[in-house]
Amino acid sequence: MQLKSSNPDKIECKSIKANFVLNNIRTFFNLLVPIIIFPYVSRVLGPDSLGKVEFVNSIAAYFVLFTALGIPTYGIREVARTRDSLVERSKTVAELTCVLLFTVLAGYAVYFCVIFAVPALQGYRSLFLIVCPSIALSDFSYEWFYTGIEDQSYITKRYIFTKIIQIVCVFLLIKSKSDYFVYAAITVGLNSISTLFNVFRLRKYVVFVPFKSLDIKKHLKPVLIIFASLVAVSVYMQIDVTMIGIFIDDKAVGLYTVANRIIRIVIMLLTSLGAVMIPRLENVLKNNGEEEFFKLLKKSFNYTWLFIVPSFFGVIMTAQEVVLLFGGAEYEPSVLSIQLLSPILIFVPLAYIVGLEILYPMRKEFYYTISVSVAAVINIIFNWIMIQKIGFNGAIIGTCIAEFSGLLLQMFFARKYILQTGIICANTLKVCVSGVVMFAALLVFGRFFVIHFVVIRLFVKFTVACVAFVVSLLFLRETVCCELVNKIRKKTKTKCV
Repeated sequence: MQLKSSNPDKIECKSIKANFVLNNIRTFFNLLVPIIIFPYVSRVLGPDSLGKVEFVNSIAAYFVLFTALGIPTYGIREVARTRDSLVERSKTVAELTCVLLFTVLAGYAVYFCVIFAVPALQGYRSLFLIVCPSIALSDFSYEWFYTGIEDQSYITKRYIFTKIIQIVCVFLLIKSKSDYFVYAAITVGLNSISTLFNVFRLRKYVVFVPFKSLDIKKHLKPVLIIFASLVAVSVYMQIDVTMIGIFIDDKAVGLYTVANRIIRIVIMLLTSLGAVMIPRLENVLKNNGEEEFFKLLKKSFNYTWLFIVPSFFGVIMTAQEVVLLFGGAEYEPSVLSIQLLSPILIFVPLAYIVGLEILYPMRKEFYYTISVSVAAVINIIFNWIMIQKIGFNGAIIGTCIAEFSGLLLQMFFARKYILQTGIICANTLKVCVSGVVMFAALLVFGRFFVIHFVVIRLFVKFTVACVAFVVSLLFLRETVCCELVNKIRKKTKTKCV
């Protein structure tokens, strides 16, 4: 279903279901492309050349983060709120562009001072000059605008197009260790293509707005608050690896990275629905009021919870197969790490809902920032204590405690809205019971059936888990599952029970 209106300025949007599918297609490509490219690039360039490019890109990424402030997140909300008015959304884009113009110019001034004044960076100067356009290209890509108007179709088509070009360019142009300059330039070139597409298409949605009618100041406070939360998240996403490297060794970093990366891939899939829900929730809250907002929010929670519970139990029971398949036998110590880290498959998606789907639309971003900042501090403290006592799994325990603490804080700040939404109900318990049934089925399978071939064992486990979970949901008459069955029956013109 598309949103339609007699208002000629209003932008029609695809259904949430369609946007969810499109977002998952991008997520799939985001996972697939590195699998295709990285093994080739790492072998051709070698660790030294690849390390130079990654080092320079990592520094440039900090400049992108700081010059963008919180606009990539804040812009989605503001565009979603104003998208039904041509003048209002044009003003929003113009105001945020002015903020970006100032921060990017200031960022470049610092950037060039750093690369020319810091002696340790002199040997990387040419690479820094090659990647320097990526700061402006990333900040002025207006990705937040297209997400805000829910143009997932265009975003997905453009994303797939640029990724295909990236794959072709890498295999055609990267032939020796000396091609690391070309490798760095490919990324900049792709950013250029994306930005040009986005800017050119922007003319379809906005009109010129006189500078004197702009109110830039109103954006500064919320942008800075959101920016602080992004910095806090960035800190505790990276601090684990840094502290493991300091207190233990490179092997421990590698084992932790495998476990963390596998869990984060699952989290990316679990939060993909939320990514498409945020702009819709913002728009519904503004135009339809709180009652419709809470109905849509409850629907978002029900669907997300339906995937969270089986993912949690499934990852615990298939950790060994996943590690052997993607890492090999030398990474087998990561199996326990994945199982210990699995609780964040519950904490992070729920925090995403409470923080970005409840607090954020309600203009309570300050509380969201407090929550993630406190979580970052807790993570650092527990990492410092636990890593030195029990090794790299101490970082996992610290991460779980930090994520849980952040979630509790967000739920405390959003308690009024959580009660209004009514997301804590019998249906939530039905999904949990079905998850336990699935877990029991996998335990029985593992005890009585032995399959030595890893891929087949993983496939059979996945099948057993899905059948057990769905049958249990149907037996308990879980809401979302029954709705889906009834929709299928209607489409096949079968009498609905």
